[in-house]
Amino acid sequence: MDVFLTEEIGFCFGVRRALALVSDELKRGNHIYTLGDLIHNTGVVESLRKKGVIPISSLSQISKGTVIIRSHGASPSLIKEGRRKGLKILDATCPYVLRVQNIARYFSMKSYQVIIIGLATHPEVKAVIENVNKRRAYVVKNPQEATRIPFASKIGVVAQTTESIDNFEKIVKNLVQKGREIRIFNTICKVIRERQENTKRLAKKVEAMIVVGGHNSSNTYQLVKLCKLLKVKTYFVETRKDLQIRELKHLKKVGLVGGTSTPMRALEEIRDFLLSIN
Repeated sequence: MDVFLTEEIGFCFGVRRALALVSDELKRGNHIYTLGDLIHNTGVVESLRKKGVIPISSLSQISKGTVIIRSHGASPSLIKEGRRKGLKILDATCPYVLRVQNIARYFSMKSYQVIIIGLATHPEVKAVIENVNKRRAYVVKNPQEATRIPFASKIGVVAQTTESIDNFEKIVKNLVQKGREIRIFNTICKVIRERQENTKRLAKKVEAMIVVGGHNSSNTYQLVKLCKLLKVKTYFVETRKDLQIRELKHLKKVGLVGGTSTPMRALEEIRDFLLSIN
């Protein structure tokens, strides 16, 4: 069996930055909490928990310590609340996510109808909505939903950083009919775009693709969708244990890719496992 890896693998800059902030704080011996999982990778979150980094769902759960704002961001009011309580707040929001928040906030201040292309339940999108000065923001996840957006004189469009570029383009085509003045910012992360393109190229050359990452990771799920759209056999796994030899032993060419929150060690373990099958 030949195993091929995409050009870009391992953590992205935003994830590395968040983990570095946590590592520095651990050295200071402080009690550390994260609002939700720091990143969308079960293995990494569990490893941090063993070191004393505890995910919480609300600031009401704690009265002291350090709170890390995860890479997906949080609402400004929540950050202010934490500081009022006397908590130490470290903001690990990815710079690309901050850019989306800033653009959406600008649109809102200038009376644009804000439209976010992405998944309404994702923490990154929720944080962007919280930055829109209490005005309503529409979240659109597919081209069909875009057709139901009401007409507005001014529309401002941003995208969740982990959105698929193909889906973004299809939605935008429908949104251009919904306003007199439309401003569109492609806020999909550059690393995400490159990883999607690399995944497409590799998927066309192999019999099967193995996509490694958390099942709650949006950018990893986008890679899975891309592979399936290309009609290539696709396995979505978190660890080597999720793979079965009997399903793979007949394959001669396998592609391997990971999400931006997937550690290199997870990819290396799966690569070594695949190479050992034959």
